[in-house]
Amino acid sequence: MTFDSTIFLFVFLPVSFILYYSTPAKFKALTLVVVSVLFYAWGGLVHILILLASVLWNYGGGILMERQLKHPKRVRNTMMLVAAVDILLFAACRYTGQILGMAGSSLADSRYFLAPLGISFFMLQNISYIIDIYRGDIMPQKDIVKFSAMIVMYPKITAGPLVAGGEFEKQFEKPKLSLGRCSDGLLLFIRGLSKKVILGNALGMLFDTVMALPDSRMSVAGAWLGCFAFALRIYFTFGGYCDMAAGLSRMLGFELPDNVNYPILSTGIMDFWSRWMSTLWKWFCSYVYLPLCGGNPGGGAGFLSLLLSWLVIGLWHGLKGTFIIWGIYFAVLLYLEGFVLGEKVAALPKGIRWLFTMVLLLISWVFFFSPSVGEAFSYLRFMIAGGGAGFMDAGAAALMADYGALLITAVLFSTPFVSQAYEWLIHGGRRWQTALNCVVYGVLLILCIAGIVSGYGSANLYF
Repeated sequence: MTFDSTIFLFVFLPVSFILYYSTPAKFKALTLVVVSVLFYAWGGLVHILILLASVLWNYGGGILMERQLKHPKRVRNTMMLVAAVDILLFAACRYTGQILGMAGSSLADSRYFLAPLGISFFMLQNISYIIDIYRGDIMPQKDIVKFSAMIVMYPKITAGPLVAGGEFEKQFEKPKLSLGRCSDGLLLFIRGLSKKVILGNALGMLFDTVMALPDSRMSVAGAWLGCFAFALRIYFTFGGYCDMAAGLSRMLGFELPDNVNYPILSTGIMDFWSRWMSTLWKWFCSYVYLPLCGGNPGGGAGFLSLLLSWLVIGLWHGLKGTFIIWGIYFAVLLYLEGFVLGEKVAALPKGIRWLFTMVLLLISWVFFFSPSVGEAFSYLRFMIAGGGAGFMDAGAAALMADYGALLITAVLFSTPFVSQAYEWLIHGGRRWQTALNCVVYGVLLILCIAGIVSGYGSANLYF
């Protein structure tokens, strides 16, 4: 079940919120666990069993570590065992189908049987919980209901963001419920839904059209157009999903950290990763990169630590050569920017830094969306020299004309300026401003529902 589906919008969402708000305060966490498990059950019984087994394993591991506090070596061994099993379970679920597909097995068609939705996110959440206990940053959560709710809360389980255990645990002590917060959360959810359904799906159609072109009809302009369409599509698809997750969580009384913050404004690679999936990079910094480099990121050891961290991030996305190259690519760029060319890059005008950053990011997306390494390099060749259509052909020009309004709209809405202008317009609380706000969000919701019902959609990315 996804947030942009009719079953979620018309059945699950209203029923789950009625149950949650009508439940007494001391049982709200239990209700949240129940509705989250029901949400997850849409993926299948096996997925539920894997999720619950993971929750029980990490809950028990945390309790055992607390009982071993007087024996540091035992605590460390328990932490390593629990985390190792988490990693092995993740690898088995995530890669079994991909390995079968590479081997040409007929079982590859059932590759999602062992790949629960969101396993890439909730496994990282479990691992960080166990490591934080070992580090002494948090104490184990003894209430299994609260612990389960922290892990399986349905707004964030499928696509994050990743939330620090200690930070989130405090919110469960007393969720902040109010009509105002519920209203704000609903509007945020509609904004996210609009990003995904109205803009993300339309950009997906443009990207698919470009990718369907034969080599003989691929021009340089067409190749860059396809790459640009994918970059905007993944922003509105994943960014929209993050907004929906944050909106739903706010309606439930919780706040999630920002995960996407206008990455199109990035003026450097590190700046980009502080704006795009920022909680993912913070997670790998805290639990992989910094421990590997011993807190000393410079030098050869620092580069190897960065390289290994980004190889793991690449494999976290999938068992493909393209993701490995994608990870190496970012490791090299981050090291060059941070430790080799840092001062020279900082001295460049902001506009030049932005332009270079956008070009480097567009190149990185080629490895992200290409099915194989060979096809990725072929596409890069199209971006430099074109296929059989030179620099610009009639097909690329027609696509730019047909989708020009969409691209301009997407670029505008990928910056904060449109939302800031709108907030300025409706600020003040006058009747006409309130009425205008209701009409705008009402129209957006109707357009989204129309798009969903008509089957106008695309797959969610990063799941």
